[in-house]
Amino acid sequence: MRKLTRTIHILAVCVFVGSIPAHIVLGQLANSHLIGGGTMEIFAAYQQAKYALTIGLTTAGIVLTFLSGAALVMGRKPLLRQNWLRAKLAVVALIAINGAVVLTPLAEQMRDLAVTAIKSAALDAAFHAAENTEAVAGAINLALIVIALVLAVFKPKFPARAETA
Repeated sequence: MRKLTRTIHILAVCVFVGSIPAHIVLGQLANSHLIGGGTMEIFAAYQQAKYALTIGLTTAGIVLTFLSGAALVMGRKPLLRQNWLRAKLAVVALIAINGAVVLTPLAEQMRDLAVTAIKSAALDAAFHAAENTEAVAGAINLALIVIALVLAVFKPKFPARAETA
């Protein structure tokens, strides 16, 4: 059962991390389309695809990663005493919080603003503000993902905390 759970965990990480380049590419294609004089309808379709990708792969991947990771450490108290794993779990929590609180709502907002722009044939300034926020929050999540992967691969030995008297 542990090998199956580990396999699911690795696949979930692949889905989660693998969806990120697709998200970036869709955003770039959408922007290139508009710069090239394309229609707002096609731009909105790209934004709708980005949102669907966010919900269908990115969010689903992080949830499955979290659940399978939790299953892997359940009942393994010595494993949870390892500082590298505690650090990794804290980083994964930050990734999930940033995704749930910042990135997913931004993807929905950008989709909605792009769909609204079809009628007016122009993007609201709020779209560009959301896009800038998404770039920063996305870069933060990407850095956190790299940190989590480095912790998982190298399992660094952190100094033990000093006991307080």
